[in-house]
Amino acid sequence: MVCAMNNNSRILYICYDSLVPSGGVKVIYSHVSHLVENGYPAFVVHNQAGFKPPWLNCNVPILYADGNLQISQDDIIVIPEDHKTAIKECKNINTRKYIFCQNHFYVFKGLQNGDSWQDYGISGVFCCSDIISKFIRSVFDYDEAPVIHNAINLDLFKPHRKRLQIAYMSRKSPGELDFIRNLFNKLYKQNKQIPWVCIDNVDESKVAEIMSKSAIFLSTSVYEGLGLPPIEAMACGCIVVGFHGDGGLEYATDDNGFWCERSNIIECARTLKHVVSLVDNEDSIIDEIRNRAIKKAGEYTFDRQCKELIHLWRKIYR
Repeated sequence: MVCAMNNNSRILYICYDSLVPSGGVKVIYSHVSHLVENGYPAFVVHNQAGFKPPWLNCNVPILYADGNLQISQDDIIVIPEDHKTAIKECKNINTRKYIFCQNHFYVFKGLQNGDSWQDYGISGVFCCSDIISKFIRSVFDYDEAPVIHNAINLDLFKPHRKRLQIAYMSRKSPGELDFIRNLFNKLYKQNKQIPWVCIDNVDESKVAEIMSKSAIFLSTSVYEGLGLPPIEAMACGCIVVGFHGDGGLEYATDDNGFWCERSNIIECARTLKHVVSLVDNEDSIIDEIRNRAIKKAGEYTFDRQCKELIHLWRKIYR
Protein backbone atom coordinates (compact mmCIF):
# COMPACT_ATOMS: atom_id res chain seq x y z
CA MET A 1 0.00 0.00 0.00
CA VAL A 2 1.38 3.42 -0.95
CA CYS A 3 1.46 5.86 1.94
CA ALA A 4 1.18 9.62 1.50
CA MET A 5 4.01 11.45 3.26
CA ASN A 6 3.59 14.83 4.96
CA ASN A 7 7.23 14.99 6.05
CA ASN A 8 9.86 16.92 4.06
CA SER A 9 12.66 14.65 5.24
CA ARG A 10 14.62 12.63 2.72
CA ILE A 11 15.91 9.14 3.45
CA LEU A 12 19.51 8.94 2.22
CA TYR A 13 21.11 5.49 1.94
CA ILE A 14 24.87 5.96 1.56
CA CYS A 15 26.26 3.35 -0.83
CA TYR A 16 29.64 2.30 -2.16
CA ASP A 17 30.53 3.00 -5.79
CA SER A 18 31.00 -0.68 -6.57
CA LEU A 19 32.03 -1.54 -10.13
CA VAL A 20 31.78 -5.28 -9.40
CA PRO A 21 28.73 -7.19 -8.15
CA SER A 22 28.09 -6.67 -4.45
CA GLY A 23 25.33 -8.25 -2.40
CA GLY A 24 25.40 -5.35 0.04
CA VAL A 25 24.87 -2.78 -2.70
CA LYS A 26 22.06 -4.87 -4.18
CA VAL A 27 20.26 -4.93 -0.82
CA ILE A 28 20.57 -1.16 -0.39
CA TYR A 29 19.00 -0.64 -3.80
CA SER A 30 16.23 -3.04 -2.85
CA HIS A 31 15.46 -1.05 0.31
CA VAL A 32 15.30 2.23 -1.56
CA SER A 33 13.13 0.71 -4.27
CA HIS A 34 10.61 -0.55 -1.69
CA LEU A 35 10.54 2.82 0.06
CA VAL A 36 10.00 4.78 -3.14
CA GLU A 37 7.21 2.45 -4.23
CA ASN A 38 5.52 3.12 -0.89
CA GLY A 39 5.69 6.88 -1.16
CA TYR A 40 8.83 7.63 0.83
CA PRO A 41 11.36 10.16 -0.56
CA ALA A 42 14.29 7.74 -0.45
CA PHE A 43 17.56 7.98 -2.37
CA VAL A 44 20.75 6.01 -2.89
CA VAL A 45 23.77 8.27 -2.34
CA HIS A 46 26.87 7.45 -4.36
CA ASN A 47 30.12 9.37 -4.16
CA GLN A 48 31.16 9.94 -7.77
CA ALA A 49 28.80 12.10 -9.81
CA GLY A 50 26.97 10.10 -12.45
CA PHE A 51 27.91 6.70 -11.04
CA LYS A 52 25.52 3.75 -11.42
CA PRO A 53 26.42 0.11 -10.75
CA PRO A 54 26.96 -1.30 -14.24
CA TRP A 55 26.00 -4.81 -13.11
CA LEU A 56 22.69 -3.92 -11.43
CA ASN A 57 19.40 -3.32 -13.23
CA CYS A 58 17.44 -1.32 -10.66
CA ASN A 59 16.09 2.16 -11.28
CA VAL A 60 15.92 4.22 -8.09
CA PRO A 61 16.56 7.91 -7.35
CA ILE A 62 20.29 8.60 -6.92
CA LEU A 63 22.10 11.56 -5.38
CA TYR A 64 25.84 12.19 -5.44
CA ALA A 65 28.12 13.37 -2.65
CA ASP A 66 30.47 14.84 -5.25
CA GLY A 67 27.62 16.92 -6.60
CA ASN A 68 27.65 19.35 -3.68
CA LEU A 69 24.99 17.40 -1.84
CA GLN A 70 23.27 19.55 0.77
CA ILE A 71 21.89 17.70 3.78
CA SER A 72 19.27 19.36 5.95
CA GLN A 73 18.57 18.66 9.60
CA ASP A 74 15.29 17.06 8.53
CA ASP A 75 17.02 14.40 6.41
CA ILE A 76 17.69 10.89 7.70
CA ILE A 77 21.01 9.28 6.78
CA VAL A 78 21.55 5.52 6.59
CA ILE A 79 25.19 4.41 6.70
CA PRO A 80 26.75 0.98 6.04
CA GLU A 81 28.38 -0.49 9.14
CA ASP A 82 31.83 -0.64 7.50
CA HIS A 83 31.83 2.82 5.89
CA LYS A 84 34.38 4.49 8.16
CA THR A 85 34.59 7.66 6.08
CA ALA A 86 30.84 8.24 6.05
CA ILE A 87 30.53 7.53 9.77
CA LYS A 88 33.22 10.10 10.55
CA GLU A 89 32.05 12.74 8.07
CA CYS A 90 28.46 12.53 9.27
CA LYS A 91 29.42 12.90 12.94
CA ASN A 92 28.92 16.66 12.99
CA ILE A 93 25.88 16.72 10.72
CA ASN A 94 22.89 17.67 12.85
CA THR A 95 20.40 15.12 11.61
CA ARG A 96 19.23 11.65 12.45
CA LYS A 97 21.62 8.88 11.45
CA TYR A 98 21.18 5.12 11.37
CA ILE A 99 23.51 2.22 10.72
CA PHE A 100 22.31 -0.48 8.34
CA CYS A 101 24.46 -3.45 9.33
CA GLN A 102 24.70 -6.23 6.74
CA ASN A 103 27.69 -7.97 8.29
CA HIS A 104 28.55 -7.98 11.98
CA PHE A 105 32.09 -9.11 11.15
CA TYR A 106 32.64 -5.73 9.44
CA VAL A 107 31.55 -3.40 12.23
CA PHE A 108 35.10 -2.70 13.33
CA LYS A 109 36.04 -1.55 9.86
CA GLY A 110 33.80 1.40 10.64
CA LEU A 111 34.57 1.65 14.37
CA GLN A 112 38.00 1.48 15.94
CA ASN A 113 39.83 2.18 19.19
CA GLY A 114 36.87 1.23 21.33
CA ASP A 115 34.53 3.80 19.77
CA SER A 116 30.80 3.21 19.68
CA TRP A 117 28.20 4.34 17.17
CA GLN A 118 26.75 6.58 19.85
CA ASP A 119 30.01 8.54 19.79
CA TYR A 120 29.15 9.51 16.22
CA GLY A 121 25.57 10.47 16.93
CA ILE A 122 24.03 7.33 15.50
CA SER A 123 20.36 7.14 16.52
CA GLY A 124 19.91 3.42 15.99
CA VAL A 125 20.85 0.31 14.08
CA PHE A 126 18.91 -2.06 11.88
CA CYS A 127 20.21 -5.12 10.13
CA CYS A 128 19.48 -7.91 7.66
CA SER A 129 19.58 -11.07 9.76
CA ASP A 130 18.66 -12.35 13.19
CA ILE A 131 22.25 -13.42 13.81
CA ILE A 132 23.49 -9.86 13.24
CA SER A 133 20.76 -8.45 15.48
CA LYS A 134 21.69 -10.79 18.32
CA PHE A 135 25.35 -9.78 18.03
CA ILE A 136 24.60 -6.05 18.02
CA ARG A 137 22.29 -6.26 21.03
CA SER A 138 24.83 -8.30 22.97
CA VAL A 139 27.85 -6.08 22.23
CA PHE A 140 26.54 -2.53 21.76
CA ASP A 141 24.25 -0.46 23.93
CA TYR A 142 21.13 -0.69 21.80
CA ASP A 143 17.97 -2.22 23.21
CA GLU A 144 16.88 -3.33 19.78
CA ALA A 145 18.29 -3.90 16.32
CA PRO A 146 15.32 -4.50 14.02
CA VAL A 147 15.73 -7.09 11.27
CA ILE A 148 14.82 -6.48 7.64
CA HIS A 149 15.41 -9.90 6.17
CA ASN A 150 17.14 -10.04 2.81
CA ALA A 151 15.23 -11.14 -0.25
CA ILE A 152 16.10 -12.88 -3.48
CA ASN A 153 14.42 -12.67 -6.85
CA LEU A 154 12.54 -15.95 -6.86
CA ASP A 155 11.29 -15.28 -10.38
CA LEU A 156 14.90 -15.25 -11.52
CA PHE A 157 16.56 -17.72 -9.16
CA LYS A 158 14.67 -20.93 -9.86
CA PRO A 159 15.56 -24.46 -10.93
CA HIS A 160 15.99 -25.61 -14.52
CA ARG A 161 17.23 -28.82 -16.08
CA LYS A 162 20.41 -29.75 -14.19
CA ARG A 163 23.81 -30.79 -15.43
CA LEU A 164 26.63 -32.20 -13.32
CA GLN A 165 28.71 -29.06 -12.88
CA ILE A 166 29.97 -27.12 -9.88
CA ALA A 167 29.19 -23.40 -9.59
CA TYR A 168 31.43 -21.35 -7.30
CA MET A 169 32.68 -17.85 -6.45
CA SER A 170 36.41 -17.33 -6.84
CA ARG A 171 36.48 -14.18 -4.69
CA LYS A 172 35.18 -15.99 -1.62
CA SER A 173 38.17 -17.40 0.28
CA PRO A 174 40.33 -17.97 -2.83
CA GLY A 175 43.07 -19.78 -0.89
CA GLU A 176 40.67 -22.30 0.60
CA LEU A 177 38.90 -22.65 -2.74
CA ASP A 178 42.17 -23.42 -4.53
CA PHE A 179 43.03 -26.09 -1.97
CA ILE A 180 39.60 -27.71 -2.11
CA ARG A 181 39.58 -27.78 -5.90
CA ASN A 182 43.09 -29.19 -6.19
CA LEU A 183 42.51 -31.81 -3.51
CA PHE A 184 39.26 -32.82 -5.19
CA ASN A 185 41.05 -33.25 -8.53
CA LYS A 186 44.02 -35.04 -6.96
CA LEU A 187 42.06 -37.60 -4.98
CA TYR A 188 39.25 -38.14 -7.49
CA LYS A 189 40.87 -38.00 -10.91
CA GLN A 190 37.89 -39.67 -12.52
CA ASN A 191 35.93 -36.47 -11.93
CA LYS A 192 38.32 -34.08 -13.65
CA GLN A 193 35.89 -33.77 -16.54
CA ILE A 194 33.26 -32.15 -14.32
CA PRO A 195 32.97 -28.44 -15.27
CA TRP A 196 33.63 -25.78 -12.66
CA VAL A 197 31.75 -22.57 -13.51
CA CYS A 198 32.61 -19.27 -11.83
CA ILE A 199 29.83 -16.79 -11.09
CA ASP A 200 32.05 -13.80 -10.27
CA ASN A 201 31.86 -10.51 -12.19
CA VAL A 202 28.70 -11.33 -14.11
CA ASP A 203 25.30 -9.71 -13.76
CA GLU A 204 22.49 -11.17 -11.69
CA SER A 205 20.68 -12.79 -14.60
CA LYS A 206 23.84 -14.63 -15.65
CA VAL A 207 24.43 -15.80 -12.08
CA ALA A 208 20.90 -17.17 -11.98
CA GLU A 209 21.35 -18.87 -15.34
CA ILE A 210 24.52 -20.64 -14.18
CA MET A 211 23.07 -21.65 -10.82
CA SER A 212 19.80 -22.88 -12.29
CA LYS A 213 21.68 -25.33 -14.51
CA SER A 214 24.30 -26.41 -11.96
CA ALA A 215 23.70 -29.49 -9.85
CA ILE A 216 26.12 -28.32 -7.16
CA PHE A 217 27.15 -25.00 -5.63
CA LEU A 218 30.40 -24.92 -3.66
CA SER A 219 30.17 -22.30 -0.93
CA THR A 220 33.46 -20.93 0.40
CA SER A 221 31.77 -18.11 2.29
CA VAL A 222 33.31 -17.10 5.61
CA TYR A 223 32.50 -14.27 8.02
CA GLU A 224 29.09 -13.55 6.53
CA GLY A 225 26.24 -11.54 7.97
CA LEU A 226 23.87 -13.69 5.96
CA GLY A 227 25.43 -14.74 2.66
CA LEU A 228 23.22 -14.33 -0.41
CA PRO A 229 24.91 -16.68 -2.94
CA PRO A 230 24.20 -19.92 -1.02
CA ILE A 231 20.51 -19.07 -0.52
CA GLU A 232 20.25 -18.03 -4.18
CA ALA A 233 21.83 -21.36 -5.12
CA MET A 234 19.31 -23.18 -2.92
CA ALA A 235 16.47 -21.38 -4.70
CA CYS A 236 17.93 -22.60 -7.99
CA GLY A 237 17.84 -26.19 -6.78
CA CYS A 238 21.59 -26.52 -6.36
CA ILE A 239 22.93 -28.91 -3.76
CA VAL A 240 25.07 -26.64 -1.62
CA VAL A 241 28.36 -28.01 -0.33
CA GLY A 242 30.67 -26.00 1.88
CA PHE A 243 30.63 -23.22 4.45
CA HIS A 244 27.71 -21.24 5.84
CA GLY A 245 29.96 -18.37 6.95
CA ASP A 246 28.23 -18.25 10.37
CA GLY A 247 25.59 -15.81 9.11
CA GLY A 248 24.24 -18.58 6.91
CA LEU A 249 23.17 -20.47 10.02
CA GLU A 250 19.95 -18.52 9.61
CA TYR A 251 19.03 -20.87 6.77
CA ALA A 252 21.62 -23.69 6.71
CA THR A 253 20.52 -26.96 8.30
CA ASP A 254 21.69 -30.54 8.09
CA ASP A 255 18.74 -31.48 5.92
CA ASN A 256 18.98 -28.77 3.22
CA GLY A 257 22.67 -28.91 2.28
CA PHE A 258 26.05 -30.48 2.99
CA TRP A 259 27.49 -27.85 5.32
CA CYS A 260 31.08 -28.06 6.57
CA GLU A 261 33.08 -26.30 9.25
CA ARG A 262 35.09 -23.55 7.58
CA SER A 263 38.37 -24.73 9.12
CA ASN A 264 38.03 -28.24 7.68
CA ILE A 265 38.80 -27.74 4.00
CA ILE A 266 40.00 -31.34 3.66
CA GLU A 267 36.63 -32.65 4.76
CA CYS A 268 34.95 -30.15 2.44
CA ALA A 269 36.79 -31.64 -0.57
CA ARG A 270 35.80 -35.14 0.51
CA THR A 271 32.20 -34.07 1.01
CA LEU A 272 32.20 -32.55 -2.46
CA LYS A 273 33.25 -35.90 -3.93
CA HIS A 274 30.53 -37.65 -1.94
CA VAL A 275 27.88 -35.29 -3.26
CA VAL A 276 29.17 -35.63 -6.83
CA SER A 277 28.74 -39.39 -6.49
CA LEU A 278 25.21 -39.00 -5.11
CA VAL A 279 24.22 -36.70 -7.96
CA ASP A 280 25.86 -38.90 -10.58
CA ASN A 281 24.04 -41.97 -9.24
CA GLU A 282 20.73 -40.09 -8.98
CA ASP A 283 20.43 -40.98 -5.32
CA SER A 284 16.98 -40.19 -3.87
CA ILE A 285 18.55 -38.14 -1.04
CA ILE A 286 19.48 -35.49 -3.60
CA ASP A 287 15.86 -34.76 -4.50
CA GLU A 288 14.93 -34.66 -0.81
CA ILE A 289 17.66 -32.14 0.03
CA ARG A 290 16.96 -30.11 -3.09
CA ASN A 291 13.26 -29.82 -2.26
CA ARG A 292 13.96 -28.75 1.32
CA ALA A 293 16.51 -26.18 0.09
CA ILE A 294 14.04 -24.71 -2.41
CA LYS A 295 11.37 -24.50 0.29
CA LYS A 296 13.71 -22.69 2.69
CA ALA A 297 14.89 -20.26 0.03
CA GLY A 298 11.25 -19.52 -0.73
CA GLU A 299 10.98 -17.68 2.60
CA TYR A 300 13.29 -14.91 1.33
CA THR A 301 10.69 -12.95 -0.57
CA PHE A 302 10.57 -9.29 -1.54
CA ASP A 303 7.11 -9.16 0.00
CA ARG A 304 8.47 -10.07 3.45
CA GLN A 305 11.38 -7.68 3.06
CA CYS A 306 9.06 -4.85 2.06
CA LYS A 307 6.62 -5.42 4.92
CA GLU A 308 9.43 -5.46 7.50
CA LEU A 309 11.06 -2.39 5.98
CA ILE A 310 7.88 -0.30 5.89
CA HIS A 311 7.05 -1.36 9.44
CA LEU A 312 10.43 0.02 10.53
CA TRP A 313 10.23 3.27 8.61
CA ARG A 314 6.73 4.05 9.82
CA LYS A 315 8.30 4.27 13.28
CA ILE A 316 11.36 6.28 12.17
CA TYR A 317 9.83 8.63 9.62
CA ARG A 318 7.87 11.04 11.75
